[in-house]
Amino acid sequence: MQCLKRLVHVLHKSQCIVSRKRKFDVVSAIRWHQNESDDIFEEYEESDEEKHTYTQLSQEYLGNPIFGRRVFVIQPYIKWGSKKKRYTTPNLQLAEAVTLVKTLPNWTVVGERLVPLMSLEKKQLVGSGTLVSLKTEIANSGNPTAIFVSTNLLKFIQISELQNAFQLPVFDRYSLVIHIFREHAKTPEAKLQVALAEIPYIKKKMTELSDYRLGRINFNEKLKNILQSREKKLRTALKKLKEHRHMIKKQRQSYGFPSIAVVGYTNAGKTSLIKALTGDASLQPEDKLFATLDTTVHQGLLLNKLKVLYVDTIGFIQDVPETLIEPFLVTLEDALTADIIIHVFDISHPDAEAQIQHVQKTITSLVDENKMIINVANKCDMIEDDDLKETIPNDTFVVSASKSTGIDLLRMKLEKEITNSGNIVKKRIRVKAGSAEASWLYKETTVLKAEPDPKDAQKLIIDVFMTTPVFYKFKRVFNI
Repeated sequence: MQCLKRLVHVLHKSQCIVSRKRKFDVVSAIRWHQNESDDIFEEYEESDEEKHTYTQLSQEYLGNPIFGRRVFVIQPYIKWGSKKKRYTTPNLQLAEAVTLVKTLPNWTVVGERLVPLMSLEKKQLVGSGTLVSLKTEIANSGNPTAIFVSTNLLKFIQISELQNAFQLPVFDRYSLVIHIFREHAKTPEAKLQVALAEIPYIKKKMTELSDYRLGRINFNEKLKNILQSREKKLRTALKKLKEHRHMIKKQRQSYGFPSIAVVGYTNAGKTSLIKALTGDASLQPEDKLFATLDTTVHQGLLLNKLKVLYVDTIGFIQDVPETLIEPFLVTLEDALTADIIIHVFDISHPDAEAQIQHVQKTITSLVDENKMIINVANKCDMIEDDDLKETIPNDTFVVSASKSTGIDLLRMKLEKEITNSGNIVKKRIRVKAGSAEASWLYKETTVLKAEPDPKDAQKLIIDVFMTTPVFYKFKRVFNI
């Protein structure tokens, strides 16, 4: 209850303007957006030697998840001071760490331990006494095959010290999330972004290894050149992706559809919410972290039959370096130019406050300060608190996407904001029944109502929603 009350302080995003072009042949626009991109991003060329060398480097520094792992989870946390996390607790951090591990196929958690620290920067991450007790606990935890230290980025020397102590491979959050991304990346676009996200981690670890001279492979010029060449090719491909995204954006704007981006913490229910809003049975939400890596677009109808596009996005997560997420910002930034942003969060999650805070902090620098952001508290069916409605601010919509609770109220809000924008007009147009004009209106606008003209049975009176540019286009096409 106390956690829910603090959400009032966190949820205070602005209610602002909505205005963008809108239009018509939604299905073809979505197909152009989602299918054509698969043909654009061909795999960059690499020699067999380059592929082999990079595979070795990747396994050396990122680890190999094949065949699964039995994992002991260590959750370090700062006890006090300026770097202590204020919006969460060590136990909630540990719970998320365990969930991350279980996201990978055939990975299981065989033990877990909270470790209080004064700093995460020491060469030996934990003290000698803690190390001894950890070794004993790990040895008695069910034959683990890996250690997961749930902090964003360990130094190479820290990994080396822990691996020598435990005689087991050690993963940090960066390397573990990369493996999750690899597992869930299905399209060429997503695979490109994941491949680029790997490079900074490997380069950093190789540089640290060279600095500490720990006696393993040297960061020689050949390896350095292979990494630089691969990164250059990937960044060129990412630039091409950005240009392609810009072209898609211009295409969507030319069609004039109102667009609504759905953002939120990973597994908050973004895809489930879009399914509830669109009624698209083909959408199959998954109850796991980072189920969605690709930005996808889905057609929906508001209550007034106005056609809109919902944009699904990659989920956010706390405690990962910016270099891991940076390649995905290309598609995320494009999504955040939508007319409206829905920030959906899991109100039933015990760490909801920290998750909301993280998402708001992340998108603040990516969106215009006047952008309308609608807060949506999802999974209300999993909350038994009778004071829920009193706890959540009035500008937050409480829904259950899986049970469609509260969805119509959210649709009404979206409809109000979009139809009140200056770019949408309602027109009553008189045309001949079965004419090209009538067909054009059905194809290019949102038809609200059509009825015979009482003064002429061969004519129709059609009420439509359309953008102002489309209205003038209609007049030009038919010389009206």
